[in-house]
Amino acid sequence: MSYSSHFTRKKAHEAIDALPPESLEELSRFLEFLRFRQHAPENPVNVQLEGLWQDKQLFDVTDDDIRALRQQAK
Repeated sequence: MSYSSHFTRKKAHEAIDALPPESLEELSRFLEFLRFRQHAPENPVNVQLEGLWQDKQLFDVTDDDIRALRQQAK
């Protein structure tokens, strides 16, 4: 372990120790998110849209498009 890595870990441990107990659950969720993000695929697979969305281009969908589709579905 490098010096900077050890120093960073030490600072992180000190920061955790200084947190109030009610913040530990939030910290736990954030750490889970960081682990997920680190292992998430760089090129996620795009899925084929279906239903109301099948004729929409993925990057051309605006808030107005969503509102209009919601109105159609009612």
